[in-house]
Amino acid sequence: MSQAVPGPHDVGARRTRAEQREVTRQRILDAATDAFTEHGFDGASIDDITARAGFSRGAFYSNFDDKTDLLVQLAHSRVDAFTEQELPDVLELPLEERPRAVASWLVRQEPPIEMLLAVELARLRDEDDEVEASLTHLLEGLISAVDDLVGLQGSGLAQLPPEERRERVLALVAGVTGANLLRHLGLDVGPRTVELVLSGILAPGAADPAAADPGASDPGAVASGGRS
Repeated sequence: MSQAVPGPHDVGARRTRAEQREVTRQRILDAATDAFTEHGFDGASIDDITARAGFSRGAFYSNFDDKTDLLVQLAHSRVDAFTEQELPDVLELPLEERPRAVASWLVRQEPPIEMLLAVELARLRDEDDEVEASLTHLLEGLISAVDDLVGLQGSGLAQLPPEERRERVLALVAGVTGANLLRHLGLDVGPRTVELVLSGILAPGAADPAAADPGASDPGAVASGGRS
């Protein structure tokens, strides 16, 4: 017995349902962003989140296993928003313009929830192996995106040893995280502040002992330094 071939109307209906589910999921993620920012992870209830989104608890559990799953997916969505929407445009810019573009993107994100998400995921990873795996995947993905972002390949930084290049990337993540923490605490951290942090870390000679003291990399120069 042959199966009926779905017609165009059926295919369109399925697409509409899939699209509607994604809209529902995104609205719940947006509502969770507000609720977590105002009340923290523990203080934000599922009922509060769904009420903000305009849905029932059934809609929540159709998209997320529990509040921890929601937190993990929210963290991934924040990274994806940058790597998929902002990063391609930034990578089209000349290297010297990228710090300013990234700084502008960072400070226009409201609220600065990334710090809160990172702290909550770190706290929960000891209780849930899946959270630990998700946090590791999230951090490595973020580091990889930052590596692409700063244009290490094709720039002066491409000449650095891999270990030093990774240190620069980690320093960049640390600087941005610190800026987000200050904003989360209520300080007015503007794009110029973030741009200065990014530019300082990305400068080819930054924190290079040999660049700061040429004699440090040439023992012979030190030995003969006092001779006329």
